[in-house]
Amino acid sequence: MRQRVPFSDVDMHGHVHNGVYCSYAETAINEFLREAGLSDRFDPRADSHGVVYHVKKIELCYEGAAGFDDLLDISAGVRRIGTSSLTFSAAVVRAGDGAPVARAEVVWVCVDKKSGRPRPVPTPTRDALAAVPPAPEPAAPRPGTGDR
Repeated sequence: MRQRVPFSDVDMHGHVHNGVYCSYAETAINEFLREAGLSDRFDPRADSHGVVYHVKKIELCYEGAAGFDDLLDISAGVRRIGTSSLTFSAAVVRAGDGAPVARAEVVWVCVDKKSGRPRPVPTPTRDALAAVPPAPEPAAPRPGTGDR
């Protein structure tokens, strides 16, 4: 997905605010699921086998800076299908030169709607996700890009 950085996403240093990358990653994951025809399996309003998914963990690695009006390409995909969890990855690169900006790993836990307890990812959802090409390996950080 392509995102132009709005002024509201920029911090006092002129960079995209750290927390905004979580939103970018989540939006890219939702777009990935929609494009794969799987979003109905994760819509909490739908009867998706009596489960919902909660975010358990988000890990962000910053590779470079992005600022106001930059055009970013954000991609996402499935990294791992566990017993009761799904791990997604997302990568943010600058659209013009492909320079890495950030990468994320997001873990969702499958939870029973009634009990609120973790439970295995339903087999139809597991099979549908397994049929989608896996997320590409994130690019290794370029030397000197850890500083923002």
